[in-house]
Amino acid sequence: MFNRVATNKPRINPKSDLFDADKVRKTMNQKEVDPEVKKRKHAKAMAALKNWKP
Repeated sequence: MFNRVATNKPRINPKSDLFDADKVRKTMNQKEVDPEVKKRKHAKAMAALKNWKP
């Protein structure tokens, strides 16, 4: 994605065009994760770890 923007845009503002950290932080703080989604993701992660051996 970065390469597409960097090669096709005539003038680039790297702070906002390539990656806007402030925008990401705001969206992360606003979103509340649904408890059902949390449960499914946790179950999926635990199932993946079940076969893992160090």
